Amino acid sequence: MSAKIEATSIAYQGHTAAVYALATGPTERSFISAGGDGQVIAWDLDTPDQGRLLAKVSDAIYSVLLDNERDRLLIGTGAGRLHVIDLQAKAEVQVVELHRKGIFRIVAHTPRGFLCAGGDGILSVWGWTAGADPAASVELQRQIPLCDEKLRDIALSPTADRVALACGDGSVREFEPTLFNETLRMVGHSGGVTCVHYHPNKPVLISGGKDGELRFWHTHEDGREVHGFPAHKGSIYAAGVSSSGTQLASVGRDSLLKIWNANDLSPVHRTTRDRSGHTHSVNAALWLGDTLITASDDRMVRVWTF
Repeated sequence: MSAKIEATSIAYQGHTAAVYALATGPTERSFISAGGDGQVIAWDLDTPDQGRLLAKVSDAIYSVLLDNERDRLLIGTGAGRLHVIDLQAKAEVQVVELHRKGIFRIVAHTPRGFLCAGGDGILSVWGWTAGADPAASVELQRQIPLCDEKLRDIALSPTADRVALACGDGSVREFEPTLFNETLRMVGHSGGVTCVHYHPNKPVLISGGKDGELRFWHTHEDGREVHGFPAHKGSIYAAGVSSSGTQLASVGRDSLLKIWNANDLSPVHRTTRDRSGHTHSVNAALWLGDTLITASDDRMVRVWTF
């Protein structure tokens, strides 16, 4: 059993509604957040009181991705629209209506393309038509129906040769990222899978579900389950291992952040539902190195140190 650890957080305040999405920013010490107020805000870890508005749309935002090479911001909304923002011109340059329901995750899977996970059960594959040219626009390459339920998350393996999907039918599916042939399918969660994450230095895929359980799958041995346990009361919305591989964080609908020893999976910290942590559902988590960022229905973004 690992020793307990202490955790403190700083609140980053700027959103006027629930915060649903987090993504890496333009530098190693920056990140972006977005949520129900339609705002995308850029933050620097060293200046929590100086959030910078990058874009605003009329719908709730479920997912964001910053493309630094093209100076583009991709926004996925609850209405299923994909917005493309030119950050240099500070203007929207493209809106695509493909998904019939919300876009829950946007992930770059190649230098020239990205993926969207749709609430309509469709995985959409996109490419940039003009490379790094200032006039670059997005173009649909494929749409792959996977299930009748929501796709809630996408994970890219550390070596970029595998893509995992969290499917609402209770399955975790893995694909190769060129032709998108399915290579593995793991079933274990009741009520749907809500998040997936590859361990940074082990052949392990982590999944969380509506059942409140964390499960661990061996990706190099036919996807066999190596471990699983109840971690939260209600849906787990994000789970991920720090870049050092020492700590596993999980967050969920129960308003809690929990930290686990990534080696023996013993619990080492859990927050409380008060002003020292989040008071409502925690919807997203992002590791920047060994610094953890969380976002919640309480309109707060918090940066944690351990």
